[in-house]
Amino acid sequence: MHILIVEDDVPSQLFLKTVLKSYGPCAIAGDGAKAVRAYTEAALGGNPFDIVFMDIMMPEMDGLTAIDRIREFEAQTPQKVPRPAQVVVVTAAQDTQNIIHAYCAGNVFAYLKKPLDSQDLKATMAKMLEAAEG
Repeated sequence: MHILIVEDDVPSQLFLKTVLKSYGPCAIAGDGAKAVRAYTEAALGGNPFDIVFMDIMMPEMDGLTAIDRIREFEAQTPQKVPRPAQVVVVTAAQDTQNIIHAYCAGNVFAYLKKPLDSQDLKATMAKMLEAAEG
């Protein structure tokens, strides 16, 4: 699994990478704009991300806008992204309206609330792996 961690908080970046690195190589982007750039570059380079952990509230570009841009890129380049990335929203925000919108649009696989817990993270990964196999 190729994983993109999108988080502007360095301790959260390190926590996510520490837990997720056992599932595959992890890259980190500090905001939504960098995430879109990293995602497109990886796909165009022949190594698309399988999973994206996306913070919602970030500078430059928020996470929901970044998810929308990633989905647009996937739709425009199916030859480079044979399967859309699974996206997990990670946020401390209580912005349920935007999270529900993202779920309904089919853009998000799961939602994790900060502060993050390693057991919740591992359970989410298990569900994603099961869904990918099924």
